[in-house]
Amino acid sequence: MDKVFAYCEARGQLPFFEFGGGEVTYLKWFGDFLQLIYERGGLVHIISNASSSLAWWERYVSCLHGASLSFHVEEIRDKTHFINVAQIAAACSTANLHINVMMLPERFDECLSLAQQMRDEVQCSIALQPLFHGFGSGGISGRFAYTVEQEAVMQSFTGNEPTKAIPQPRGVMLVTHQDGSVVRKTAFDLLVAGETNFQGWDCHAGIENIIVTFQGEIYRAWCMQDGPIGSIFDDILTLPAEPTRCRTTICQCGIDICSTKARQAVISKGARI
Repeated sequence: MDKVFAYCEARGQLPFFEFGGGEVTYLKWFGDFLQLIYERGGLVHIISNASSSLAWWERYVSCLHGASLSFHVEEIRDKTHFINVAQIAAACSTANLHINVMMLPERFDECLSLAQQMRDEVQCSIALQPLFHGFGSGGISGRFAYTVEQEAVMQSFTGNEPTKAIPQPRGVMLVTHQDGSVVRKTAFDLLVAGETNFQGWDCHAGIENIIVTFQGEIYRAWCMQDGPIGSIFDDILTLPAEPTRCRTTICQCGIDICSTKARQAVISKGARI
């Protein structure tokens, strides 16, 4: 954390941390860690399955800039608890909330029913998240098999967009088309529409963001292209200064998608299409 703050402060940037797991809220020291980042002015977003107690969320939600709650139908037994946690996060005026319902094809209708229930009971954005083979191992090979009807449902489904006036440092992009038109989209808009093939484009992952694996290795992005660029155990944090040429046919992770992408050397903030 200290190294990231020093790196960003030297460049006049605001540190933005995203933590996922496993379930990061199970770490006994994690709440104190959130408070340290919050007190130093950094922003924190977490990816969680909402399984920690309501007391944990009530105590620490104000330290968060945002939370993405992932509902895995094959793992989460207490749907009421999940919704209660979502309502706590949604009620926090300083935290963004997004819910991803992981759409297991063989239980698609059950997942959709839950998403519809959450849309009725929670004020937040909701995405029906398609699943990919090989995610997290650096070798995504394609989507799970969905019917044409299921694909259409995932593309058209929306939640209740919140009215909180909170900046979103990651997740929302300006997409500039070749005719000069500009459209505001989220990473999930691009993902669900299958518009995340940036092969041959210049990607600023490693400049605008890095990822750290559970073992402490640092990569440009979750595609793990170019191999590790360092480790949290290194005494000196040396990060890339130039973009890399994308060789990945499916950019799947939201953090990776949000890195500036450019074709034909046209560079500006946000994804370029």
